[in-house]
Amino acid sequence: MHVNNIKSVLLIVGSIMMISSMLFSQGIGDEFLSNRFTRPEVPVEIISKFTTQDYEKVGDSGILELYIDKNSTSMRVLDKRSGYVWGDVLTDTDAYNEMNDVWKNIAKSLVMIEYFDDRGISSVVGSASPDVKKTWKVLKNGASCTLNFEPVSISFTVFVEIFGDKLVFSLDQKTISEKDKYTLASVIFAPFLGSTIADEINGYAFVPDGPGALIRFSRPAHYLNWFEKRVYGKDYSIENLVSVNDLRANRPNDFLREEPTVLVPAFGVVHGVKKNAIFGVITSGAEYSAIISYPSGILSSYNWTSAKFIYRQKYLQPTSRSGAGIQVAQKEMNKFNARLELVFLTGDQADYVGMAKYYREAYSKQIFGEKPTKKEYKTKDIPLYLTVLVSDIEKQLIGQKVVQITSVENIKAMSETLSKSGVGNLVFLLKGWEKGGVNGNKINSTKVEPKFGEIDDIAKFALEHSAASGKSFELYFVTNTTRVTEKQLNLKNEVGLNLSQSLIFEERDNKDLWLYRSYYTKIDLSSRYLVERIKELNRNNIKNIAIEEFANKLYGHLKRDEEIYRSDARKLVEKTLSDVKNQGNNLILFVPNVYSWKYMKTFGNIPMNSSQYLFETDTVPFLQIVLSGNVVYFTPYMNNGFFSDTDVLKSIDFGAYPSFIVSWLDNASLKDTPLWDYPSTRFADWKSKIVEIYKKINGALKYVRGSKIIDRTVIHPGFVRVDYENGYSILVNYTEERVKFGNVVVEPVSYRVVKVVRNGVDGNENK
Repeated sequence: MHVNNIKSVLLIVGSIMMISSMLFSQGIGDEFLSNRFTRPEVPVEIISKFTTQDYEKVGDSGILELYIDKNSTSMRVLDKRSGYVWGDVLTDTDAYNEMNDVWKNIAKSLVMIEYFDDRGISSVVGSASPDVKKTWKVLKNGASCTLNFEPVSISFTVFVEIFGDKLVFSLDQKTISEKDKYTLASVIFAPFLGSTIADEINGYAFVPDGPGALIRFSRPAHYLNWFEKRVYGKDYSIENLVSVNDLRANRPNDFLREEPTVLVPAFGVVHGVKKNAIFGVITSGAEYSAIISYPSGILSSYNWTSAKFIYRQKYLQPTSRSGAGIQVAQKEMNKFNARLELVFLTGDQADYVGMAKYYREAYSKQIFGEKPTKKEYKTKDIPLYLTVLVSDIEKQLIGQKVVQITSVENIKAMSETLSKSGVGNLVFLLKGWEKGGVNGNKINSTKVEPKFGEIDDIAKFALEHSAASGKSFELYFVTNTTRVTEKQLNLKNEVGLNLSQSLIFEERDNKDLWLYRSYYTKIDLSSRYLVERIKELNRNNIKNIAIEEFANKLYGHLKRDEEIYRSDARKLVEKTLSDVKNQGNNLILFVPNVYSWKYMKTFGNIPMNSSQYLFETDTVPFLQIVLSGNVVYFTPYMNNGFFSDTDVLKSIDFGAYPSFIVSWLDNASLKDTPLWDYPSTRFADWKSKIVEIYKKINGALKYVRGSKIIDRTVIHPGFVRVDYENGYSILVNYTEERVKFGNVVVEPVSYRVVKVVRNGVDGNENK
């Protein structure tokens, strides 16, 4: 692989149309229309069917104008930059008339609520219902509306205001009033704003599923379910963790990789790519929210996407010692103030790339903390991340013993082998260095496994080996005090309790596995034990820490009179990570929720695929675009089913650095340990493939290291162009055909890196 300079005119204009039409006519790349990839876009003109006629103007920000029908609470938003009018529904369509009266009202509503009766049965109603009393107050930038859902005796005040390019909804917890037998379950602001009927508009919904997924508007289909995922994952202190297979994906929970969760509280709706879009960001109450998207055919012919704020949910209340129980609703309301910001995007910003860039820049301080200093771009080898299995427990006829899997000398041998093969930037993550190994270490202990060596000797080895090799060599110590096995904690005193006063745990379907059940430590203890371990490492001059689970799993501890709610848990996690970072530690966080990003140096095991539900049409690198240029991120373990040529190209496409999990022993030697279901980790078996994959990815990404992704275009199914702010573009060809793009030829299942000369001058520089 090498680098060419080519004229940007050739890259941007005629080549796109020529290559697209040529390849489509040949039928190339149809397999890349699956939802594991991203489809190309077809530019179309979009004309809004909505007007502001008969609506009262209540706000003007200079960019947006807000209109409301105060009788129904229906809304219209005029984007003055494009002239596009956003609305909810038109009442003279077949799609509207096919809905029942309840959903007709919801479709025109400022607010939809779900509520429980005294038997825990839920129902929904919209603010457009004639049974809802509305009291309006005009504000400087919008209006407030006190809604009294009189038949169920629930009332509250909603604020809807515009600021610049944003429409902001807010609901203060203190305004919520409940009486009689009904209780508030959830609230959705303007659920049908931006909705479409079937495939009448060329566009899609964006949902933050894994790296990101698109749900393109299509004709009604008979799906079994809709998209609904809790922001930051399940609320383990309430939801039952004994999960069944999900009918949306028919996926058992015996995979080494978990199903993707929602790491960022955001979503979007696009009406015509590069034309008009809404990008939603939950800025308060995210830990008690969910992202929802209903494709056409679910409930109605409308596609609609929004955020749900959850005030109560059902949980399993045991009625017997065997674990049987009944579903009941929470008595106490979740305490939070809800705030949803809808950003209106036009032109080049109006797609998932524009949403990611807007989020990265406009919300930079909330995401990354203080704005980073401007970087100088230099071609430099990317790091290779190797998680090393050091030790674990092995099942014996009576009891167990610790087996050493990889020694310090073995790690040194791995490093020397890779360095001689041309891998000059190595990061080792030591997993199982604690006494008892990966699944046997006591989480309240800071001791090192004796078979691995003294901790200060290991630290000295890292420094000396880095100096001796003359190359970049780092050691990170992996630790996990959050989700652990029964061998690692006291089940009576150290496990979190859920609302039904049961232990918080989850199980895998395969009960033949040793230690198939994992437990969640009380969140305050998890924090304390984590801090104690890191302090011990710091005392030995070790500042590189890799933390599993803690920044990803958000749950409370609801033992009566000792409650730590989910919102409290988030504050505790943030404070802990902040304190640890401020002590000079470099943190790798694995699949962290966005509130943790400002504390990390590296994002570990970044999702590379969505959940691939049937209604999801595309996987897109929203997360990667947001992180690029700000935080380093690496792939899931590539020797765990992510090492095909296509996977390697996807890593280049998404800008993700390679990662492997390795051991010195072969996997047959691990058959009696909890690690037995890792398919293949022996370094000797993988060393050649590791070098091959690393060199291929490094050959592309070393040119854009530290640079932000500024655009991504699918020219044709299986042929992608990714542009970086330092002037380089990467052309990725997933297909089996040679592709000529401008004056550049990209070989089958390969890539090319090109330097775009913006002023049209071709320097003919080769690298």
